[in-house]
Amino acid sequence: MSEFWNSFTREKTDEQYNPTLWTRRLPTDLLLPSHAEFTGSRSSAYRNAIKSGLQTVNFGEGDLAGSMDVFRSDEVAEDAPVVIYIHGGWWQWFSKEQFSFLAEPFNKEGFAVYMPGYRMAPDWENDTPMESIVSQVQWAVASVLNDAEENGAPSVHLVGHSAGGQLVALLHQTDWNQFGVSASAQSKFKGAFSLAGLFDIRPLVDSFVNDAIHMSMESAEKVSPQLLESSVDATACPLHLIVPEFDTPEFFRQTKEYQEKMLKMGNPCYFKLANNRDHLDLIEKLVDDRDEVLTYLLEHMKG
Repeated sequence: MSEFWNSFTREKTDEQYNPTLWTRRLPTDLLLPSHAEFTGSRSSAYRNAIKSGLQTVNFGEGDLAGSMDVFRSDEVAEDAPVVIYIHGGWWQWFSKEQFSFLAEPFNKEGFAVYMPGYRMAPDWENDTPMESIVSQVQWAVASVLNDAEENGAPSVHLVGHSAGGQLVALLHQTDWNQFGVSASAQSKFKGAFSLAGLFDIRPLVDSFVNDAIHMSMESAEKVSPQLLESSVDATACPLHLIVPEFDTPEFFRQTKEYQEKMLKMGNPCYFKLANNRDHLDLIEKLVDDRDEVLTYLLEHMKG
């Protein structure tokens, strides 16, 4: 595993881990506002359109309690296959509501969609916000697996973008026995999809990302899928690593190294390049029925 990142200056790290600097379609200062406007407006429209098919449920207890939106349009059966979507935002921005629009393409194909919310890193009143986010999302997914078993769903698929992509990789490695999930419920996991994710979080400790989080190097190591002694093997569900063409060299390096780790362990792991996409329109374009990435996701979810 390459560790030359630890010789980067702060300026170099910020450049390599800020995907908005690498886009080709908009000036950097317009990219995030455009993304927020697009995702927010599309999400509001879908939430209004599906009112009767949108339910918010609670999960977890104590500090790890949270809420989750469940999208079931009229064409989605009670025993439908499930997609769990984990949103991104550097663990400190956005919310599940911001990305409700992503439920629509999966609802159209007959999938129930669960979107867990999680508390942003700066809002945790402890010294381990990153580990707390992981635990909270694990409890959310455990509740979805239990629902899937109760409803007779044939399959569950994890999808996450950016920070959500890192969380998907950790969820893929989770020992669900610790969360009281039965073996039959665990067997419903059929695929995990990390979109533009990171797998070694240590470089972010000395970067703009950490200015509001104050993550220690020890915490970064604990939430880095690349560094964990994983228990996943060839019996685990396949993991798909999807990277946009215009992401940064460090995102590419980390993704390829994580794929190598998974393959050496015997876990099915696939690399997918999203042509002519950057870090943000990778998910924006999932609303297009003909989108290359959406087609890839659906083919593997249905296959």
